[in-house]
Amino acid sequence: MTIITEYRTPGTRLWWSNVREWCGCGYVLNRRRLSHKRNRDLESHGMCMPLDLIYRETDLEAVDLAIWFYRHGPIGIRRPQRGHRGDRPSTPIFQALMNRRAVLARSQDDIPEGDNWRAAHAR
Repeated sequence: MTIITEYRTPGTRLWWSNVREWCGCGYVLNRRRLSHKRNRDLESHGMCMPLDLIYRETDLEAVDLAIWFYRHGPIGIRRPQRGHRGDRPSTPIFQALMNRRAVLARSQDDIPEGDNWRAAHAR
């Protein structure tokens, strides 16, 4: 039995359950009309991704997309400049995404056990 947990961006009606949907909600927020509420919603969206969601993620492309959002995305989600990142809530999220990306990229290099694996490891 798979339990799907849904998360909500504070102050909005946007719900998401994985990293790819979180990125989709970021696109939706970015397409809204320019306003103070839009900027506030983008900022809260960038800080509300739970770390346990990142650690459960298995889609490398979704993790790469979230990293792109934190590096080059809308101003509200984008990480601050160097020297201003230490106490920001987005810093542990970004570090968790980078760590998860490394784990997923490393696991793609493994050869699954099967005929090819046995041929590659035959003595």
